[in-house]
This record gives sequence, structure tokens and C-alpha cells, in this order.
Amino acid sequence: MKIKSWITKEVVTVSPKASVKGAFGLMKSLGIRHLPVVKDGILKGIVTDRDLRRPKISDVFRSWDELYRINEDIQVEDIMASPAVTIGENASIKEAAKAMAQKRIGALPVTDSKGKMVGIITESDILRAFVAGKS
Repeated sequence: MKIKSWITKEVVTVSPKASVKGAFGLMKSLGIRHLPVVKDGILKGIVTDRDLRRPKISDVFRSWDELYRINEDIQVEDIMASPAVTIGENASIKEAAKAMAQKRIGALPVTDSKGKMVGIITESDILRAFVAGKS
């Protein structure tokens, strides 16, 4: 079965310039764990709850102490995974599960044949498909 039957099509996204603090609040308030980063309609990366709990060290942080004091100055683009690992909308559930397992990630932005993001598929979506016997 193709993943396009199981994806979330109305995806909450964030700008690369959004604050990490704001992204964390958005994810927490909506109960989501994956937030695609989009600029001018183009997928630039993805930020996850794991990224927000343990941001990567970058030139933005001057010390370990500052790393854990997330404030409005730290932007999503400073910690996002980029480029995001994606999958095509015509891929199978099995292909999506295999990609997630190999990359050790919990979600894949889904793109059409032109590379435009059309949705996202998560571990939960794949589990629902397997339980429904649609793998």
C-alpha cells in the first residue's frame, strides 16, 4: 500500500528564523513531535522534540551553560536537521518503515514528483497501517 493513504496532509510547519523557544511551545501545545521547517514553500529541514531537548553545538552557543538556556535568540535553523530525509508520496508503507529504521528517525516529510512537500508520515501512521493489515 502507498503511504499517501496514511499521511497527514495538513502539516504544521515553522520558519527557519522562528525561535527554538517558540517552536518548542508550538509542538508542546499541539502534542506533536516533528516540525518541518519551511521557507517560501520549500522544505529546508526538520526539527524534532529530540532536537529541542538536546540541541547540537553550533557557533550560536558560546558555552555549555548557554546551550541549555533556550531563549528567543536561538533560531530553529540553528538546530534543525538539514536537509531533511524525505520520501515520495508513491512509496510503500514498507519503504517508509525501512527508511525510518535505517535513519533512526520517527517521521518523514512526504514529497510529490516535483519535490513539493505534500504531507508527513510518522511512526504512528505506519503502525496504524500495519495494524490495519495494509503493509
